[in-house]
Order: sequence, then C-alpha cells, then structure tokens
Amino acid sequence: MRYQLWTAAIVSAALLPAQPTAAQGFLKRLADRALTSAGEEKSDQPSTPPPAPRRTATPTAKSTPPYTSTLPKPADADAKRAAYNKFGEAPCNDCEGGIALDGTPKFTYDSQFSGLYNERAKRIGNWPVGYVHRWQGKASVGTLTVAAEEKVGDFRCRRAVYKLARGTSSIERPSLVCWGLANSSSSVENWHEIY
Repeated sequence: MRYQLWTAAIVSAALLPAQPTAAQGFLKRLADRALTSAGEEKSDQPSTPPPAPRRTATPTAKSTPPYTSTLPKPADADAKRAAYNKFGEAPCNDCEGGIALDGTPKFTYDSQFSGLYNERAKRIGNWPVGYVHRWQGKASVGTLTVAAEEKVGDFRCRRAVYKLARGTSSIERPSLVCWGLANSSSSVENWHEIY
C-alpha cells in the first residue's frame, strides 16, 4: 500500500502542471482504489459495533441557568438604578464632565480588593450580613447594606440595599450579588453583581 501512495504522489506531481483537473480525478480514483483494497484486507478482522449514542440531560423548564449572567432581573431594576444614579448626580467643578456621581460607593484602599475587577461585588460577598458601608459624596451621604443571604436557584446570593440621602430627601435601590461563573467564558467562580 505504501508503494501505491508513493506512486500516486509521483504521478500526480507529474500531471499537476499539465492538467490540474485530470490530476485531481486521477488522484481521487487512486485513493478510492487504495481504500477499497485496504478494506478487503481488513475484512477478516471482526468489526466493532458503532458506539451507542450519548444521552444528554435535557434541561427542564425549572432548571437553574448555569451562569450568573443568565439569572433574571426584576422588571423595574433598571428603572430603579437609573433613578438612583440621577439622584446621585451632583454639580462639581473639578470632576470630569462637571458631575460627581455620589451613588458610587467610595472605599479606602486595601490590598485585598482595591483595583480588582468586580471589586464592589467581591466586597459585598465577603462582608457579613447586616454590615453597613458608609461614604460621603459631594452632595449626598451613601450607605450600602448587606441585607440578607439566600439561595437563588443553585446560586448562593446576597441581597444588598444602596441608599443615598441629601438633606431631607433620599432614594434607595436593591442589589443582588451571586457566587458562580459569570458566563461561558468564565473559568473561575466569583461574586458577580446581577442588578
């Protein structure tokens, strides 16, 4: 069989410059013959049955999504976040765009969380339930409270409440932070903010 393949390679190299289409047809016929003769030689050996089809678990309608990014948000979560962010805008001469965002929590530098991706979610996940973080913005005072820990589907989650107070008015919004893989590109489980 090795000689047949070498012969095919030499003949095809000779025919290639002259007629590329004829060489391709010749090679195809030659390969088919080699496969048929190889099949006849091996016909004495017992054939193995084809492998059984793999059964995959079909997800049910109530199954938990495998990634935290697929957890559902409440319908009003984005509206509450937008209202909270709008309330937290304060005029500022030395800020980019002339607006300070008081709704964003300020943290003192520490070597455990500062500067990390998803820093706020990691902090919420590591604080004990009932912990209250306070910060001072340009015009508002903010608090972030870890309200409860619960299971949402198969995920361990923490509910938190952001609150801003300016004078006699205040606004708050809920937040949910869960432990798991963020999406299909994630390889390490971590805390992720859902809303």
